[in-house]
Amino acid sequence: MLIQFKNYEIRNLKLDDVDSLVKYANNIAVSKFLRDSFPFPYTKNDAEKWIEFASTSKNLFSFAIADEKELIGGIGAVPYEDVHRYTAEVGFWLGEQHWNKGILSEALKCFCNYLFTEYNFNRLTANVFEGNPASRRVLEKTGFILEGTLKKSVFKQNKFLDQYLYGLLKENY
Repeated sequence: MLIQFKNYEIRNLKLDDVDSLVKYANNIAVSKFLRDSFPFPYTKNDAEKWIEFASTSKNLFSFAIADEKELIGGIGAVPYEDVHRYTAEVGFWLGEQHWNKGILSEALKCFCNYLFTEYNFNRLTANVFEGNPASRRVLEKTGFILEGTLKKSVFKQNKFLDQYLYGLLKENY
């Protein structure tokens, strides 16, 4: 898969991404608003395992966000199952050096278009932890609507945090 936008692209992960993945992912400012399955510290072994898992998993869409030189972040989706089979949860992250440049907003717009046109998804969801207004803005710029707040449902950094639930319908995109 390859989607180009501005001077960036969304593409498949590759073994050559290990060093840049560690370079950008091994940052507490990046990992503090992600699930615990995104470890900190982020090691070369973590990067190798993730690329192998993401490359072979049938129930996961996981891609690199890259500039002309290297991977600078990631974007993906996990399809739901059973009666929710036309829904997928999206997630994203970007290396701190690339924040506040509009990269994620553009990447997410392209990625949502890809999921809605290439697959039969009717709805996309996203979760944001309390204290992460930047990710909330990215979602809202893309058209996601805040649908609810799960009070103190996330335990991260030794405290309970609210989780904001966002949704985007294909018909509204």
